[in-house]
Amino acid sequence: MHIGSRIRRLRESRGLSQKEASSGIISTSHYSNIESGRFEPSSDVLGLLADRLDVPVSYFQKIHEDDPLLQTLLTQYEELLASDIKAIPQFIEKHHKRFSYISSIHQEIMFHLLKYTELVKVGRIPDAQAHYSSEVAHIPQAFFENASRSLLEKYTYTSGVYYYFKKDYKASMTHFEDALLLTIEEPLSAKINYNISLALYKLYDYGAAHVYAKRAKEQYLHMHNWGRSGDCYNLIAALYLAQHKPTEARRYIEKGFSVLGSPMSETHGRLYHNLATVMMKENDYALALKTVNQCIDLKKLLKCTTLFDSQLLKLRILFRLGDLLALRENITRLQVSIQNELEQANLDYFEAKLYHALGEYDLYEQKMKNCIVHLHENEDWNALKDAARHLSLHYETNKKYKNAFKLQELCIEAYRRLTMELKGGEEK
Repeated sequence: MHIGSRIRRLRESRGLSQKEASSGIISTSHYSNIESGRFEPSSDVLGLLADRLDVPVSYFQKIHEDDPLLQTLLTQYEELLASDIKAIPQFIEKHHKRFSYISSIHQEIMFHLLKYTELVKVGRIPDAQAHYSSEVAHIPQAFFENASRSLLEKYTYTSGVYYYFKKDYKASMTHFEDALLLTIEEPLSAKINYNISLALYKLYDYGAAHVYAKRAKEQYLHMHNWGRSGDCYNLIAALYLAQHKPTEARRYIEKGFSVLGSPMSETHGRLYHNLATVMMKENDYALALKTVNQCIDLKKLLKCTTLFDSQLLKLRILFRLGDLLALRENITRLQVSIQNELEQANLDYFEAKLYHALGEYDLYEQKMKNCIVHLHENEDWNALKDAARHLSLHYETNKKYKNAFKLQELCIEAYRRLTMELKGGEEK
């Protein structure tokens, strides 16, 4: 990374053309060579450009000089991320002048990586993704070849998180694996193993996901980190459920509860969710309903981001119980809390099935077709498989074979996407 890149980004943020930025200082062609890195500007030129772009001269002239005081502040920032995230806004406000124009490219990148982490931790995922895209993604890979180990470790791990939320799970894994090779700290190693397992879960490679989840579990148990150990037990249970092994899943859920103790946490909520799923698969619908209600109450109390998933599970249980009145009431109640297109599509699926059960077939077809379009756009292959199959069977029953065939093709596509990454096997 060179000074020209920083100058170009500042010019663009100010809405200036190269001619406007260079006028009265140097020729436009000379300026263009500076931005592209083909020419190293003099201190005098950098001073004039800094004045034109309204930034401190040091922001252009000391790009390779780390500031010891700023390094102390960055260390404090990172410590607050781990220990007291609520104190960060006041900390940033107190030192905002130091963080406004960080001369050292190395330290500026570290600041933006920490800022991304902060946004993720407080649940502002869209803001975090936008911050990474604008402040980190433009950095050429060649820069990190000579970066410090600490910066490279932070960059590879943060990039893994970024690509995970971008749903590019293969890129996410690549960065996490690089970070795993760099780290010598067991807490970060355990976190990376857990995150790789999550990425593999999203890729439907359940066998390999087991390996990393169990590795993370052993690390967290060794550190006596019972909360994160519970997360690992829950993830392993979810993997067994995905492999249609409810008995094994129940065993890990029980272990998860045993290591967590009290007070109640978000991990308890996730364990209750998976326990209700086990009970549903065992056809104990009444107990499954009682457990999912307990789960929903806890998640509401804790304001968990996974609340909607458990509310969908309740709809599935109510459908299995045949309680269509309660199903309709819950669907109506959920409509007001929909936050995105995928949530709406999943809710539409259950509403369509309700219409089908009530014999309102026109409404059923309309709702299910709309649901299928959005599930396909959002690549929710599990839900798409079930929805396409349900509508295909409906068309076949009504002798609409051409429509049924198209839906079967879509169903096959979903099956293919679900199985193309599946390798099977697991750590013994």
